[in-house]
Amino acid sequence: MTTLPFSRIADRYDLANRILSLGLDIVWRKTLLRELKSLNPSPDRFLDIACGSGDVLRFAKGFFPKGVKFFGLDPCGKMLNIAQKRVGKYCCLVRGRAENLPFKGNVFDIITVAFGVRNFEDRKRGLKEIFRTLKGGGILGILEFSPPENGNSLEHLGWCYTKKVVPLLGGIITGDRGAYNYLASSIERFPTPQKFLRELEGVGFKPLKVKKFKPSPAVLYI
Repeated sequence: MTTLPFSRIADRYDLANRILSLGLDIVWRKTLLRELKSLNPSPDRFLDIACGSGDVLRFAKGFFPKGVKFFGLDPCGKMLNIAQKRVGKYCCLVRGRAENLPFKGNVFDIITVAFGVRNFEDRKRGLKEIFRTLKGGGILGILEFSPPENGNSLEHLGWCYTKKVVPLLGGIITGDRGAYNYLASSIERFPTPQKFLRELEGVGFKPLKVKKFKPSPAVLYI
């Protein structure tokens, strides 16, 4: 995972997310958790990879019953410091990378990655590590941005906002336009949903659901 842009904008990361997505980033995360709860309402162990400031873990507490053991992993120390203040009392936070998860195999019922797969330094290795640490029948939930597919004008409208407007506004909010130029370029390099599904299947995952949040480039994979 690439850490530098997130270290620079950690203090204003959540504010920027809310403003730039018009609050929809909360909707996307809660939709992810709602889908996961419908498949496993009472998991034993739940891991959020690229947990950042702890949004998914913070919301997850309200979706799942007491007794669930929550874990969060992120390579950025500044992000983990913020997450610690939010969720540290009921969650074990670990600094690390998806490509080398510091956990035994077959231990998690649910693993989530919200807008972090793009930042894996080795995407295939990271996905293999996730597969290794999930229990048999475990569930992976991913939220990720993808470039628009050919011929969809609504998706292209959302992509235009992401590529042109987000770096400008993100730079104003955080004082670091370079971090948001990175965001747009990392989305542009990421595979389309169909190609990413093939990558997931190649690792061993069985896709259950894919949902596009048009006109944004956000996509949910279960």
